[in-house]
Amino acid sequence: MTVDEELSRALADLTRTLAPEPDPYGRVRARYRRNQQRRVGGLALAAVVSVAGASFAIAGPGGIAEPSPPADSTESFSHVLAWSEKLLQSPPRGAVARDTGYIRDVAHNLLTAQRRGDFPRLTVPVSEVKVLFADDIDGQRIALAAFVREQPDPGTGWPNAAVWLVADEGATAKDLASTAAVRGTSDALEPYETIAVDDPTRPGREVHVAIAPAECVFLSSPAPETWTPEPTGSYLVRTPLTQRPEWWRVDCGSATRQLVPGPGSRASGPITDAQFATATARMRGHAEQQRSRELMREMAQMGGYRLTALPSVIWGGPVTGVPTGVTTTSPPPNVGNPRVTVLTAPAVGGGWVGQVVIDHGQPRPDTLVSTGLPFDVATDPTDTGALLAVPIDDDPTGSTSRRSLLVVTPAAATSVRVLRDGLAVANAPVSGSGAALTVPGPTTGLVVEALDASGGVVATGPVAAVGAQRAPHETDAWYQE
Repeated sequence: MTVDEELSRALADLTRTLAPEPDPYGRVRARYRRNQQRRVGGLALAAVVSVAGASFAIAGPGGIAEPSPPADSTESFSHVLAWSEKLLQSPPRGAVARDTGYIRDVAHNLLTAQRRGDFPRLTVPVSEVKVLFADDIDGQRIALAAFVREQPDPGTGWPNAAVWLVADEGATAKDLASTAAVRGTSDALEPYETIAVDDPTRPGREVHVAIAPAECVFLSSPAPETWTPEPTGSYLVRTPLTQRPEWWRVDCGSATRQLVPGPGSRASGPITDAQFATATARMRGHAEQQRSRELMREMAQMGGYRLTALPSVIWGGPVTGVPTGVTTTSPPPNVGNPRVTVLTAPAVGGGWVGQVVIDHGQPRPDTLVSTGLPFDVATDPTDTGALLAVPIDDDPTGSTSRRSLLVVTPAAATSVRVLRDGLAVANAPVSGSGAALTVPGPTTGLVVEALDASGGVVATGPVAAVGAQRAPHETDAWYQE
C-alpha cells in the first residue's frame, strides 16, 4: 500500500468515529463530510507530509463539486436509516456466504468477541451480529459484518455499526472473526459500503468491494453514459486484473441512489515524457518541468475519473503581487517572487476544472510552502488565444473589498485591464503571458481584457469561478424518499 492510500484509509477510519452534534441535520451533514473525506482526505494529508519540515496544501479535486447535503433534517436522515436497515436485512452476498453454517459461526464468534471486549471501538451493548458479505478474492477472505446496537448511538443516531474483515483465503470462522482480521470499523452501517484491500499477489495494487441493499443493482460504465449491469447484482468486486477507468452506479427500483467514479485515476504511474509533451504543447510562460510533472499526477489522482483526460499545464512562472499570507502586523518574509503553475483538465459532464499552485519558496507564517486554489471554467483554457483570470487569494466567496487575480494571456498581450460596468478599475503589465494584480471585490461582474502594444484588445473574459461551483455529476441520494 502506498503512503497516500495508508493515510487516506487512516483518515477516513478516524473521522468516522467522530460524533457530530446530536441533531438530525447534523447527522446528515456528518455523513456527507465523511463521504467527502473518504474521497480526498488521503491525498490532502499525504501532501501535507510529503515535504519534510513544512506543510503543503492543495484544495480539493480541482474544483469539482461534491454532492451537497439535503436541506431537510429529520426526514432526510430517516430515509438514510431506512436504506441502512434494508442493507442489514439483506441476505449475505458472496460465494463464501452460501455456506450458512460458516456464516452463522462467524457471526457467533464476532458477537462473543465483542461482548468479551475484544473490539475497543465497539463497547456498547450489541444484540446481534449479521454477516452481509463474505468471499475469497485474490488469496484473501473478505467479509462485512453489521453489529446491531441494543440502542441507537446517542450522539449520531445510527443503530448499527459496520466492520470489514480480511483474512487469508479459506480462513476458519474463528480466524475471520479475530481482531487481527479487522480492517475498518465504522459507527454507522451506511446503505452503500465499500472497502479497498491490498492485493498480496500484486504489491501496490488493491482489491475493491462495494455493496448495497439486495434490492439494488450495480452498473458500470467507462464513461457515465452507457451502463452495463454487473453480473454480481447488488455488490461489485474489482481486482487489479478487472479494474479499469469507469464509473459505478447503484439503481434501486427506478431511482439511481449512488453514482461515483470507480477507484484509480488517469495517472497510474509517473508522468511519461510523451504525456508531458502533450500536456505542455500549448503552455504559456515557463513552468518548471519536474514540478509540473508532480502537480499533473497529483491533480489526476485527486480528480480520479471525474477527469476525462490527464491535466494540461496552461502557464508557469514567477509572479509578483501573489498573496503571501502575511498579516499587516508581521514583517514580510524574504520569499522573492513565488512561482506559479496553472493546470487544467476536462471534466465529466462538461467544462474544465483546474488548479493554480503557488510555490512560495519558503514557508509562510502559517508554515505552508505551497498552496493550491481550484477554479472552474466553461471553455477550454488551454487555447493559446484565450484569456484566463483566476482569483488567487484565500477568499472563496469573493466578498472582500480587494481581490488578487492571476491573468494568463495570449502571447501578443503586453498589458491587462479590468472593467466593471464598462469602467476600468485596475490594470497591470504582462510578462511571459502572465500578470498578477489587485482588483476591487467582488469579482462577479468583472471583465478582464488583454491588450497588445497598440492598446487593441486581443482577448477578453470573465473571472473564473473558484472552488466547487459546477453542478456535481456524482449522486448520493440515499437521503431521498
